[in-house]
Amino acid sequence: MRRTLATIATLALTFTLQAATHDVIRRGFNVAEGGTLHLDAGIGDVKIVTGGTGVAIEIQRDAANERYLERHQVTFNQSGNDVTVTGKYESPLRFFSFGESLRVKYNVRVPSHYNLDLETSGGDLDLANVNGTVKAHTSGGDVKTGRLNGTASLSTSGGDVEITGANGKLTVHTSGGTISIGDTTGPADLRTSGGSIKVEKIGGDLYAHTSGGSIKIEEALGTIDASTSGGSVSVRFAAAPKADSKLSTSGGSITVSLPANSNLDLDAHASGGGVDSELPVTVQGHHDEDSLNGKIGAGGPRLVLRTSGGSINVRRL
Repeated sequence: MRRTLATIATLALTFTLQAATHDVIRRGFNVAEGGTLHLDAGIGDVKIVTGGTGVAIEIQRDAANERYLERHQVTFNQSGNDVTVTGKYESPLRFFSFGESLRVKYNVRVPSHYNLDLETSGGDLDLANVNGTVKAHTSGGDVKTGRLNGTASLSTSGGDVEITGANGKLTVHTSGGTISIGDTTGPADLRTSGGSIKVEKIGGDLYAHTSGGSIKIEEALGTIDASTSGGSVSVRFAAAPKADSKLSTSGGSITVSLPANSNLDLDAHASGGGVDSELPVTVQGHHDEDSLNGKIGAGGPRLVLRTSGGSINVRRL
């Protein structure tokens, strides 16, 4: 009996391997820099590199059998310096698992200065350094990029976002992952419903919100509006903010570091811990262990600090 079952398993595996199909689609387009790649992958991972001339596209497909490849259609179109690629799968079933029966990966090379408009419903986005505008969305994967040197909007419904750096306005939204940003010179809007936010350096104003993680800003040169419902907040201001800033959390501590020559109006309150400052504060009104209101230096823009579940610490750089 065992020998019979082993034989059946071997035959089934052999049939599966024989039925598996792999193919590659390649296309090239003669375009100049400054155009836009519009890629709606439908399903699959997308990887973009830059350099060279024109747009080169390679689509790798692995399917359980030929039927799945036949149902997966990819169309190409060129208009001037713009290229449009659309992938579509026509499934006879109401519910279809792409991961088990069809795997698709787009490998694309675009000119050094080129714009990107990308979308996929089930895969990761991997972008090299891009010297153009970027709009990219995935419904089920991670987003990873090199340095983005133009306005960029990145979003995912179920993954992490990691960006080496950015020089333009940056917008990042994820419904289920962490956000990690390197050296960023412009303003940024970062939002996640289920992870932490970390920024190495931000030159412009920052809005950061998470419903389930910590926020850490290692070097800030602009104003900060950062809030979390489930973690700590840590911000190091390399220069005192020139407009009002606010840091808040419902479930952790707040640590803010400021230059010794800062001129700010401090408004700090901790419902679940004390408030401590290494910088001198000229107190205004009532003072207790959980609140500290007053002027740092000569006073200036408001720095509002709020926590319902931890302490507040103001440190001197």
